[in-house]
Amino acid sequence: MRNQVQVTATSRWTRLVVTLDKTVVLRGRLPPLSAMRDAGAAIALLEALSRWVDEKLSVALHADDAVSCFRCDLADELERGASSDYYAIDVVKRERKRRVAELPVGGAR
Repeated sequence: MRNQVQVTATSRWTRLVVTLDKTVVLRGRLPPLSAMRDAGAAIALLEALSRWVDEKLSVALHADDAVSCFRCDLADELERGASSDYYAIDVVKRERKRRVAELPVGGAR
């Protein structure tokens, strides 16, 4: 699969990055999965993107909220990614970024 979708789902937002043939063609920030009224909307979006490029998508799902991913059919209760003719989802553990304290300039010891 040449076409990839990165989905990062947090409690505050859902970020999408779509890459076709190693070129980022779409970036977007959507409301969190937990705020969706139609639980099938995320799946419908992936299916629509797949149909547009006429190829099965490889989806990497980085998620903080496993319950919302299950409710939206992106993953099962064991946190395994969903799969169809349009996409294959791999659930990836999301690593939190740590802020590094800045060291004083001038070599204070």
